[in-house]
Amino acid sequence: MEEAIQSVIQSVVAVDSIWSVVFRGALWLIISLVIIISTDAPNPERSLKNLKSNLGFLLLFMVLSGGLIYLLFGYTPSA
Repeated sequence: MEEAIQSVIQSVVAVDSIWSVVFRGALWLIISLVIIISTDAPNPERSLKNLKSNLGFLLLFMVLSGGLIYLLFGYTPSA
């Protein structure tokens, strides 16, 4: 099980892997959708406030979920 997870993570972060390109593309798509949705408001001041709020929430979510996934799957038993 651990080898499968390690191979998936290695393929996502490897520079010459297609999955790395797919992961970066998906990340850019999510960020661009948040920006587009946040700026689609008739009031410019409120639109800027929504953009800052949503991007901050997205950043907080990514950092916390990354930390929790590391805490959950980052433990390696030692002999």
